[in-house]
Amino acid sequence: MDAALTDPSRPDRVPSPWTVDASAPDPSRLRVLVVGGGIGGLATALALGRRGHDVLVLEQRPVLTEGGAGVRLAPRDFQLLYGLGVGDAVRERSLTLDAFHVRDGSTGELVTSVKLPACGRPSSLAHATAHRLDVYEPLLEACWELDSVQLRTDSHVIGHTRQGGTVRAILSDGRTVTGDVLILTDGARPGVHRDTERGRGGSGERLAVYRTVVPMESVADRWQESAAICWMGRDWHLSHYPLPDHRYLSLTATRHHHTGDSLHGARVDLDEVLGAFPGIGAAARNVLTTGRHWRALTLPARPAAADRVPGRIARVGDSEHEAHRPETACLHRALEDAVALGSSWDASGAGVHGWLADYDARRGERMRRSGAEHGSRYRHGHWVDDLTLVDHVLSKDFAGSC
Repeated sequence: MDAALTDPSRPDRVPSPWTVDASAPDPSRLRVLVVGGGIGGLATALALGRRGHDVLVLEQRPVLTEGGAGVRLAPRDFQLLYGLGVGDAVRERSLTLDAFHVRDGSTGELVTSVKLPACGRPSSLAHATAHRLDVYEPLLEACWELDSVQLRTDSHVIGHTRQGGTVRAILSDGRTVTGDVLILTDGARPGVHRDTERGRGGSGERLAVYRTVVPMESVADRWQESAAICWMGRDWHLSHYPLPDHRYLSLTATRHHHTGDSLHGARVDLDEVLGAFPGIGAAARNVLTTGRHWRALTLPARPAAADRVPGRIARVGDSEHEAHRPETACLHRALEDAVALGSSWDASGAGVHGWLADYDARRGERMRRSGAEHGSRYRHGHWVDDLTLVDHVLSKDFAGSC
């Protein structure tokens, strides 16, 4: 028998749809379990809750919040956020970027500079930066306003089972909760693709990514402008941009061909970071040395293939490590998939299988297209040249994203 899950922050609300171990009586109003209360989870809850479905978000952490470094937002991201009804709220908390500069990492010389125009209404769609919390909180507040969405903390989903026309999430404390659909999101992949995880192993081309935020008083005046800057080296690149209140600079250094041990968000000191970039030029090194509190992680260089789950289960986001993917691609894919779930429901009409089949097909096509675009710039495991990578960054994250 399913345990009745209540919302600890809203004790007045009784989650009656989650106490019945049966299929939803109305096929046009489904009980949707969303595993993970990050940006992707809340965006999914919002997209489906506004279409009349009863949505229960299961978050393993004791509080609903978001941490991590800043994110870049392109006009296409704001279009998705406006589609979810939170575009204005995020826009008010973001910082507009005026330009994107590319510098030679060895000499420090300016290679190219691109002005970043706003698309559509300048006040709404722009290239910008934000703290992850600046995106998360508007989504959270919008979810709270919907009676159809419930948020449950301290709910660690460790697996699931399917029984007839329902799917049951298994929690670490022994409780279960039954719904009509299970959405796996924000890195939550309980008991679904462990064979895939084992198959990836530690081989293949990898990136080593080092991240920090730097107090702006430690940054030279010329790097404090409202611009994103990318320094290009032979096998590495360094990027930085100011965060909304101009109190901090988000700083990321990426090694393209990492051959050492896997890094899993571990803290590292500045000497270890500098050791990963022996050929860095003096100017770029000076920027790198402003960082003090670093975290490091390794990522596959190639984008993950579309991972599909048949039946009553769908996925939102790139991979099981979505929360640690490069911030722009990670956030965009999570928002894009959440919006696509809603659009697929509208296109397919009532019925779980038709809905998720439509979503799965669209998502798979998007990921294949993304992989093909990536592969055209990638040859034998190596970037053709540094400016090709710059072109990739420009075309996907800035110019052409309107």
